[in-house]
Amino acid sequence: MSTKLEYLYQLRVCEIQDTLERVIELKKKDLKGKELFTFMAAADHRLAEIKMGVIYDKVPEGIWQFIR
Repeated sequence: MSTKLEYLYQLRVCEIQDTLERVIELKKKDLKGKELFTFMAAADHRLAEIKMGVIYDKVPEGIWQFIR
């Protein structure tokens, strides 16, 4: 089982939102339960980074209003 941080490091290879969304769709088919939840948390974190153009250790609360 991977951690959110491990998934996030892997997802940082995705530099544009379109690529990230493709990876998310593929992973949704492979992962289940808690593992999928952990992956999606990392994917949301990466989406925030892509949209804001900043790498975050922890995404500030105010940023989430701009995501999805």
